[in-house]
Amino acid sequence: MDEFERNSEYTYETRPVFDGQIVMLSYLSLFVSAFIAPLIIWAVKKDDDPETGAALADVLNFSISYSIYSFVSSILTVVLIGFITTPIILVMVVVFTIIGAIKSSNGERYLPPLTIRFIK
Repeated sequence: MDEFERNSEYTYETRPVFDGQIVMLSYLSLFVSAFIAPLIIWAVKKDDDPETGAALADVLNFSISYSIYSFVSSILTVVLIGFITTPIILVMVVVFTIIGAIKSSNGERYLPPLTIRFIK
């Protein structure tokens, strides 16, 4: 039994549906802006459907987490470790963004590895 079946406000006909297309758009917007576009999309759509809001929060958490990792890795270039970790992190961002966009277009939720949950 999920949240909507326990909540008497929704019936089968009025139950919100997971919007995979907007989540996919949020993943793809990461190629344009680091976390501004996912933040705007999450702020606008978070209350439409709890499942979609949670998936958009996952995208936002992913973008914030990997922005932090990239920032720390770029600072580590001073001690030469960053020259190895920065390209690895950038490849991970591209791969996980593509996987997230594909999974969300299929209606699945995806939380990339190493994502810190800042927003729940």
